[in-house]
Amino acid sequence: MRLALALVLASSTALGVEPPVTRVEVEVFTVGLAAKGETVSFVHARGALTGGENPDTRAKTIAAEAAPELALIHSTSWRWEEDGRIVLTYLAWTKDGALSARAAPIPPLTPPGPTDPLNPRPKEIRELDPLAHGLRHLAFLARQGDGQVAAALGRRARSVILKLEPEVAGELPRTPRR
Repeated sequence: MRLALALVLASSTALGVEPPVTRVEVEVFTVGLAAKGETVSFVHARGALTGGENPDTRAKTIAAEAAPELALIHSTSWRWEEDGRIVLTYLAWTKDGALSARAAPIPPLTPPGPTDPLNPRPKEIRELDPLAHGLRHLAFLARQGDGQVAAALGRRARSVILKLEPEVAGELPRTPRR
């Protein structure tokens, strides 16, 4: 298989045809609470991933533009877009009161509709669907005893997050040992 792929790539290059390059983009929802109250706000930003750059590092750079002090950053999902891009999504939670003044309050979020079991990508992905997924995933981590996540969030943020409906991301059911 490797030899066949190498021959195809070598043939393409010899003919002056470059193999297709997959563009990868990092999307970050930087989220946080104001210094007082329970209103959760966010800043949404994207940036290209270039030249072997670590996506976690790129996500932190993007998040830092919206908030100088982060409590945590978590990779929540990835998706393929119809123009061929791969989008890696992160949720960054700020320290209380550290979010940029340009942040907008999060509107009511609803999950996307049902998917075809053999085609799991929803027919439509709305702009805030990855944010909703990330927040529900964070709620799951905070509930399931991930002490590092709970400690990083802090008491105020954790109390807000725990009000969200949790969503499992890749967890398998546990079977009792015999």
